[in-house]
Amino acid sequence: MAIVNITIENDADFYRQFAYQLLDGTPISLAGNTLRMGIRHRAADRHEDLLLTTENGGLSIVDGPNGLFTVLITQDQLVHLPIGAYEHSLIRTISGGMQLRMWSGSLINNAGASR
Repeated sequence: MAIVNITIENDADFYRQFAYQLLDGTPISLAGNTLRMGIRHRAADRHEDLLLTTENGGLSIVDGPNGLFTVLITQDQLVHLPIGAYEHSLIRTISGGMQLRMWSGSLINNAGASR
């Protein structure tokens, strides 16, 4: 499983495209999948500080067969998310309901000077 650590400043949107693929570059299809990324101070915490999904627009599959997707955290979401370190994981749900972890890692929300 991949480890993805993200550092963000809260004075601008965070928008990145990712390619889900094998180590040799072969794409892993996301066609027909949904994505969910929960963000918490600690993974064991009950309260989810931020939730990104394909349903709420925080995650978008832009080319399913080629495994391309985007992550969007708006500046408004970031300015309301307390400064600090968080843990996150990205889960894909495939047809039939099986949930598979794509990655996990840290997210650090820093103060941006232009907020």
